[in-house]
Order: sequence, then C-alpha cells, then structure tokens
Amino acid sequence: MSNIVKPAAVLLIICVIASALLGYVNMITAAPIQEQSDKAKQESMTAVLPDAASFGEETEVNEGSITTVTPALDSDGNAIGYAVAINTKGFSAGLELMYGVDLEGTITGLSIVNCSNETPGLGANAAKESFYSQFAGKSGEVKVTKDGGEIEALTGATITSRAVAAAATEAISYITENYAEGGAD
Repeated sequence: MSNIVKPAAVLLIICVIASALLGYVNMITAAPIQEQSDKAKQESMTAVLPDAASFGEETEVNEGSITTVTPALDSDGNAIGYAVAINTKGFSAGLELMYGVDLEGTITGLSIVNCSNETPGLGANAAKESFYSQFAGKSGEVKVTKDGGEIEALTGATITSRAVAAAATEAISYITENYAEGGAD
C-alpha cells in the first residue's frame, strides 16, 4: 500500500506547485494581455472610422455575431457612426472583425482583427487590403459576386468571404435598426 501512497503524494505535490505557478503567471500576464487587446481594438476602431475624434462608451450586444458596439464621436461629442465588433465563423471558428458603419448604414471601413484560424494562404488572406477594402462604401445586403453581390471572393476561400460579407450585412442591419435616423436610439 505504501508503494502507491508515496508516488501519489509526490504527484499531488507536483500538481499543487504547478497549479500555483500557472496561477501566478496568469496573474502577472493578465494585465499586459488586456492592455494589448485594448490597444488593438482602439487601432481597429480608428482604422474603420478615421473621421472620429474619439470613441464613446462601448455597449455589449451579444446579438447574433455582434459582440460590442462603440459610438464614434466628432469633436463636439456627437455620434458620426459606430464601430461594430463581430466574432463569427468563417471556414474555422474565431474570425474577429471590426466594421465602421455611419449613421446612414454605410460601411466606412473593415478591419480584420483576427483570422489566424482560417486556412493559411486562403481564408487568412482576408487580412489583405485588396480583400477588406472592398467593403468600404457598401450598404444594404452585402454579398460576394458568386451570390450576386459586388465583393470579389478570396480565391479558394469562398466560405470565409461569404462569412465576412454576411457579417457586414449584420452590422449594417443592426446599426440601421438601432441607431440610424428613425431607428430605436
């Protein structure tokens, strides 16, 4: 019996020490990781709404793929548009997008925050300006050309392209219904 107890006790001690060390490392790295995340989000909002003097208070949405909406403000504090954060599934899960949508429901810009789970050389090409720049100026329902729209799909990555287009439509609809002139807000 002691042949089992001693190794089990040693294993328990090792597990407790490893757990304590992991907790300590997490405690030390949590703030810098959050700081980098906040910085990336701010850069994405500035990229999609370049005319904003500042950004207002973020609202958590969790409706459909939309996670947050942040008002873009002019120098007088008036809303000129909204930064819409979306987490959706392209070919793989974890496609993080930031759309700028003005008060008329037109996309002012798109920032691909994270597409690292998409297939390298295919869906990951969504982060290339030649793809994401197509979305600026679009309104209403956004579709890829294969579906009758104006967005040129990424070669070999139609699923990712369709996901980004569908997310654009979702962002436009949400802002139009909830914030644009005549909407709920």
